[in-house]
Amino acid sequence: MASAALWNVNCVARVLRVAGVVLVAIGAAGYLLPSGTVHWTALIPAILGMLALAASFARNAVLAAALGAVLCLVALTGGGSALPQLPALLAGDAGAAVASRAATALVAILALAGMAWALAFGRRSV
Repeated sequence: MASAALWNVNCVARVLRVAGVVLVAIGAAGYLLPSGTVHWTALIPAILGMLALAASFARNAVLAAALGAVLCLVALTGGGSALPQLPALLAGDAGAAVASRAATALVAILALAGMAWALAFGRRSV
């Protein structure tokens, strides 16, 4: 199965692939779901997700983690400003742009933690 071979990789690559798929979904939703005109910058999470997917194909886990960390830091730089607005978002007072930026930042935080765990304790699954 091709899909099994896609996920049967080292732990860092698996974390990057999951984060990449989630970021692509966030970017697509942030661009396609809101009514009215949406600026192209709503696609930035999708672009970061595609770059994370590309980084997951690096053969060296440390190199993949370094590339992933840079992408996560970029995502946190852009989306981190929405984290203080999480209470307003959960109360329904924030818009789609805040939701997209907050989700991007949360995925970046989880991906950084996942990559750190994978480098420290991960094993290559076969």
